[in-house]
Amino acid sequence: MAIHKLRALEYVSCVVETGGFNAAARKLGVAAPSVHRLVSALEESLGTKLLDRASKPIVPTPDGTAYVERARGLLAQLNELDASIRDSANAPSGTVVVAAQNVALQFVVAQCVPRFHAQYPSIRIDSIEAGTVRDLSRLAADVLVQFGWPPKQEAILRTLAHTRWLVVASPSFWARHGVPTHPSELSRYPCALFRSGYGEVLRRWTFRRGDDRLDVDVDGWLVTDNRMAMDAAVLDGQMVARLNDLTATDAMRTGRLQPVLTDWVGLHSPPLNLLIRKASARQPRVRAWIDFLAQEIAALTRSRLPAGLPPVQPAEIPSWFKKRTG
Repeated sequence: MAIHKLRALEYVSCVVETGGFNAAARKLGVAAPSVHRLVSALEESLGTKLLDRASKPIVPTPDGTAYVERARGLLAQLNELDASIRDSANAPSGTVVVAAQNVALQFVVAQCVPRFHAQYPSIRIDSIEAGTVRDLSRLAADVLVQFGWPPKQEAILRTLAHTRWLVVASPSFWARHGVPTHPSELSRYPCALFRSGYGEVLRRWTFRRGDDRLDVDVDGWLVTDNRMAMDAAVLDGQMVARLNDLTATDAMRTGRLQPVLTDWVGLHSPPLNLLIRKASARQPRVRAWIDFLAQEIAALTRSRLPAGLPPVQPAEIPSWFKKRTG
């Protein structure tokens, strides 16, 4: 496979991930016209359009959806192959300081660390719980992993995945209280309320289906900024929760949580972002962590549940966040 074809696969995948050519170019560190040219050349060679350029943000065509999904799998396999043939004598070493917001630490970083060590035994991981700090420089870390939109700062921003909100409860809860058929019904259920790192209690859940958009104000007896506390109440069958799909996969796979209202899109679901300190970005040990984490997240997104839903699109930033951050 020619190297330009590999680059084209990377470019078209990045356009789908970021929702636009300019955003993809910024993430890839190349000129936007280069992304346009290579993606167009790929489409011409295939004889079909992969991207719906009239959509804002840009989304894949039906052919493009299947093609990009396969392309991401091929790129992940090639990255794994590259890693497998590294000369162990030249393996990176030293310490990588990984800061993470608590949900990202619990559901992303914690699962990655043992597998990363198995592949890079000479690298030490210093893991930091970031708390409410969203500024990488204040954390004195090499990288910061978080769900949400980080404030502007002197760091490299890489979006690892876009996510979707899922309304979930235990099967026993739905058996006792009934399964809602419309988002408006959620106002009569006890709902766990999450407090963001900016102090905002997320009481308003916004949904969209086609041209219909609906705000639902929910309430419940638990307000928390800790997912372990929220999960305990929800898994015990006492409450409904709105959870990020990448953090609910295991509980849904084992049947402990059951999603509802999946024909509606929950708006404002936060992306999974990685901030990288510029001074650390070229260090081999940090590059190893970044590449490994990206591969792990790519695998996680391919196995996300429930299966069969439309591709996840970049979320619009909620108004409360704009007010909090100016």
